[in-house]
Amino acid sequence: MTPSPKTALLSRRRFLSLSGQGALLAGGLALGAGGLWPRWALAEPDLAAGLLRMGRDIYPHEAIADRYYLTPLEPLLESDRALIADGLADLDRRARQAHGRRYGDLEREDDRVALLREIEDGDFFQTVRNTLVVGLYDNPELWQPHFGYEGASWQQGGYLHRGFNDLVIDWL
Repeated sequence: MTPSPKTALLSRRRFLSLSGQGALLAGGLALGAGGLWPRWALAEPDLAAGLLRMGRDIYPHEAIADRYYLTPLEPLLESDRALIADGLADLDRRARQAHGRRYGDLEREDDRVALLREIEDGDFFQTVRNTLVVGLYDNPELWQPHFGYEGASWQQGGYLHRGFNDLVIDWL
């Protein structure tokens, strides 16, 4: 008996069977419509698109590639798959009631953010938000190019000799 798509877990075996045949697979990432996407996102494009839109609305950084939003969310699909699927379905339902479209299809950011504010105290929103805050802002690949953070300084004697006087701001 095959589990239904809504209740099926994305196990490692299922993930590999769905994505292992593609020619563009390399190192856990694959080339998708929005650049490099994790393989699970290509296996479940609706789920990935909803999570990506939600993540970009919560933490809007246009210059950051999609994979940096999607990769940290992968463990949620193993541990809280029902919460994620049900949460996205609820968000789509709310968007259809208010605007006649799915959440990801709403063009105005203000409309999407208003919907997120309705659910911001719930487990679904908090789970996605808390996962992404660590996934984005604790990623050394993003620190310098996107946030200007040079990383920890304790290994080099602290900020007194590195970082303390690095500011190049003429108005101070």
